Amino acid sequence: MNGISLPDLAIMTLTDPAQAARHLLALRPGREVLWLAFFLAVVLNGLVQVGIDQLVPVPEGVPVPPPDPVVMNLFLSAGTMLMGIVAFFLIGRFLGGVAQFEDIMILSVWLQFLQTAALTVTLLVSLVVPFLMALFLLATVIVSLYVTLHFINEAHKFGSILKSFGVIVLSALVAMPLVLALAPSGPV
Repeated sequence: MNGISLPDLAIMTLTDPAQAARHLLALRPGREVLWLAFFLAVVLNGLVQVGIDQLVPVPEGVPVPPPDPVVMNLFLSAGTMLMGIVAFFLIGRFLGGVAQFEDIMILSVWLQFLQTAALTVTLLVSLVVPFLMALFLLATVIVSLYVTLHFINEAHKFGSILKSFGVIVLSALVAMPLVLALAPSGPV
């Protein structure tokens, strides 16, 4: 992997996401590798979600909706992730970016692997100290946003984190209604 190990790349992603993005973009894996990694990330994330649903204690008296079927969750997760990649690609290009679809895909898939690792740590911590779960989830969201800003900036070669933020906001505005429409428990 260009002389850098996965743990080193994970640390670099957290400490210098722009440099990590340049390492990932230099890899240029084939489409088959990208799609295989995409579906592996979806399945691993699905496993962690099932673990959270099954293992995290729910306070007594709090109503718990029945879980959606695992296959439905996998399809929804894959669709949501794919819509995010497409939105980051198209809106970034609309705003003058130069990224290729594969560039956005490799960065998004790598970030998904890291988020899945963070969710695994969150699950393990919440089994021991349940009240820390919300804090870990908030930290994951903040760090993910920070990394995503730099990843989009590097992929599209904007030279502006503010423009990357615009891509994220516009992508959310475009993709969110589609995700909600596809969700089985979403709006009618």
